[in-house]
Amino acid sequence: MIRLLETTPGWLRLALTLALMAALLALSIIPGRAQEGDSIFVWAVAATPTAVQKIMHLLLYALLAFLWAWTLSAVQSVGTRIALALFLTAGFGASMEWAQTHIPGRFGTLQDALLNAGGAVLGLIAAGLLL
Repeated sequence: MIRLLETTPGWLRLALTLALMAALLALSIIPGRAQEGDSIFVWAVAATPTAVQKIMHLLLYALLAFLWAWTLSAVQSVGTRIALALFLTAGFGASMEWAQTHIPGRFGTLQDALLNAGGAVLGLIAAGLLL
């Protein structure tokens, strides 16, 4: 598994990282209230229990931070790589929370921004152990 992580081309690492960011963006801008005519996906997101949403914040932002640390592996300084991955992940998470303040039925919260940042820290711990 670790050998596979080491031999994956940089362009593919970046593509996977940006794909997750695109998915998080899509999830973040879905209205919080489903209406007649909305897709089943919008209905599913709107019906997701709050506790599950909070767990998803931690898990998805942990994965994003891990992916950023992996994508930035060419950066020689471990401290710089970790700082960049944390900045990109937590900054993106905070931006998504801010964006949600403009989406009907969604509420960007400091708690969720902190969960995103906490997930980022967990992902970077995992990256430190696995990469």
